[in-house]
Amino acid sequence: MRISDKRDEHVPQRGINRGNLFSRAKLIYERNGLNYFIHTSILYLYELLFTSAPNRVKVWYYKKFRSSDTFNFRGKKYHYLFHPYSCSWENERCVLLPIAWEIVQSFRKQGKNILEIGNVLPYVYAVDHDVLDKNEIVNGVINEDVVNFKTDKQYDLILSIFTLQYVGWDEVPRNPNRVLMALENLKRILTPGGLIIIMHGLGEHKEVDELLKNGTLKFEKQFYLMKTSGYQWKECTWEEVKDLPYNYNVPTANGVVIGLIGTDIN
Repeated sequence: MRISDKRDEHVPQRGINRGNLFSRAKLIYERNGLNYFIHTSILYLYELLFTSAPNRVKVWYYKKFRSSDTFNFRGKKYHYLFHPYSCSWENERCVLLPIAWEIVQSFRKQGKNILEIGNVLPYVYAVDHDVLDKNEIVNGVINEDVVNFKTDKQYDLILSIFTLQYVGWDEVPRNPNRVLMALENLKRILTPGGLIIIMHGLGEHKEVDELLKNGTLKFEKQFYLMKTSGYQWKECTWEEVKDLPYNYNVPTANGVVIGLIGTDIN
């Protein structure tokens, strides 16, 4: 469903890496030879010393000294997410995942059917809802295209966390209109009175941004958050976020849109 970016390069792929470090090293050596083993070992040590270890220190620091920090969204206070998954404190995950999880838990307590588009929340939380992701081959994930996905099941909550924007992205030529097709297909499997939530990071996929700007991509309600500094975000207006550039160095969007279709939530 979504292509990987450099935030995801060091995320462990569940169900792939098995066994302890020594058994995996032995397997790499036996399958690929000494030169490949040495090359892989150097890369592993580099990642451990300059990426994994510093990030673990940062996670510890944020959890120890910044765990009480909050942001406001629609009259509610949320704690920022400090998690090693894709260095959440650097990007949109810091605010979008806490919002998304609070909504999911609310529907979950009511025994509602939930569908997540893109395998995002399971990296951080213990989920029991359906996940649809065309590209990520993980146990329990439905590997189908959201545009053509068919099911007799109806969902009370359908949630996409910066994933729908990637639909049509890896096609030649790129086809941002497939986002609209996907959304129409999702409406078909939404229960009467259900809710679709689309969380979209601005600036990276300018074709989808343009669909928002010209009104082709419409939500019944829209809300906005913008990055102010570091891991801190604030609720804002469309005028404040619509032209914010994407930060490819981190990488992260500096502004996000949260669009709602269907019954609103309090």
